[in-house]
Amino acid sequence: MDRIRELIDWLQALPADFAFLLALPFVVGAAGLAAEWVRRRGEGSRKPRVAAAALRKGPIRGAGTGPRCAPPASPH
Repeated sequence: MDRIRELIDWLQALPADFAFLLALPFVVGAAGLAAEWVRRRGEGSRKPRVAAAALRKGPIRGAGTGPRCAPPASPH
């Protein structure tokens, strides 16, 4: 318990600008974790519906027959 109290006293004794710089990496890390959580949360709600719809419809007809899927023309 003494170590925790010493740490708190030390943090309170730091100059404000140094305390800001000391805390900045933790704030950036927390923001990154929050962004990743939000991104994954949004993906999770959409994926099952898309997969279920694709399974109900069956195979895609005409896949790979568009002009962008054609093999390259031969140089001859």
